[in-house]
Amino acid sequence: MRSRKGRVESAEPVLEGHRLRVRLAVLADGEGRVPAYLPEREVAALLPRSALTVPGLEAPRGLLHTLQAILARQIVGRTVRLWSYRERSYASFLPWRSVRFVDEEDDGGATTAANREPLNGGSA
Repeated sequence: MRSRKGRVESAEPVLEGHRLRVRLAVLADGEGRVPAYLPEREVAALLPRSALTVPGLEAPRGLLHTLQAILARQIVGRTVRLWSYRERSYASFLPWRSVRFVDEEDDGGATTAANREPLNGGSA
């Protein structure tokens, strides 16, 4: 089966009961606009609970407005992979292994260990 991909058009935090979910609108290749959710592991990576709430306390509903702004900056416009589980569509970010780093003046050739400069400015 071919992997389905798309671009996130919008993201919003929603409550299902008292649980936070992130609902997306994804413009899928050849399918139009598709609703999807972020898996909990992706939500936890983007919105670390320890940085946004006080441990042991309930989060105020007003925090959803702040989460909306964070999600808009971090997710909208990104390419995602779409998949289904238990009759619900989900979207996951593409893995780092698919990223190829290139020199800015390059015409698209991949930077290799032999021709890159160390990130910290030291010797390789």
